[in-house]
Amino acid sequence: MFTSLKYVFGENIHNLYRIYSIAKYELLADMRDSKFGLFWNFASPAIQVLTYWLIFGIAWNRKPIGNINYLPWLVVGYAAWWFIQPCIQSGCSAIFSKTSVITKMKFPVSILPATICAKEFFNHLCMLLIAFVTIMICGFFPNLYWLGLIYYALCAFAFVESVSLILSVLTMLWRDVRKLVTSLMRMLMYFSPVIWECQFPDTFPLHGFLNVCMKLNPVYYIITGYRDSIFYSRPFWQHPALTLYFWCCVALLFIVGCALMYKFKRKFIDMI
Repeated sequence: MFTSLKYVFGENIHNLYRIYSIAKYELLADMRDSKFGLFWNFASPAIQVLTYWLIFGIAWNRKPIGNINYLPWLVVGYAAWWFIQPCIQSGCSAIFSKTSVITKMKFPVSILPATICAKEFFNHLCMLLIAFVTIMICGFFPNLYWLGLIYYALCAFAFVESVSLILSVLTMLWRDVRKLVTSLMRMLMYFSPVIWECQFPDTFPLHGFLNVCMKLNPVYYIITGYRDSIFYSRPFWQHPALTLYFWCCVALLFIVGCALMYKFKRKFIDMI
């Protein structure tokens, strides 16, 4: 276990600049493929948020969440999801999409999931900018508790990096993993507090058990943390049990990902 952790962690630390360079190159390549370039980094998430707001906020007449109107509440949660979803989906193909490179040269394969996460982090920053503008228009202004977003962004990065490590290897073993994950991500969104509170009312059967199950989703911790920092002025240490549970999950996922990456590091070429 320690050998695999040392292998993956060491490769990523020693290739930080390479991770940055690959992420930057792929990001710029995506921009060059479209006429409006950077515009779509802002327009795509804005259109998605507008769609959910029109459907769930306007058409379904969603009431404010506590004392928070639905639009600012939605846009902050979606800012976190806009980072988590593409990292996990693209993370499946992190190795498979670079087969032309790893077959021609000695390449630190374990850094490829990190390059995906680094690339998507830029899009996350674009979405955060949209969120900041929206919530300030709605009357929420920066304060010291907003610094908690740095911590929760780190949580999100650690989580998606760990999941991407696992999925990138599994996709090399079974190509159907990518399609399965794409389908499950749609379901995961509705089991996460992105567009609703993930809180069953007291009148709902087994509401207590179901509410606990919802909180066991690591994405719940991240999205709720974003909202806690901006709307409710709650630092992360106010949730010690959830914090401990989240980091235990991330540690377990990272250990499994490192073990898989180390075990199959010399077999990826044969899997192509």
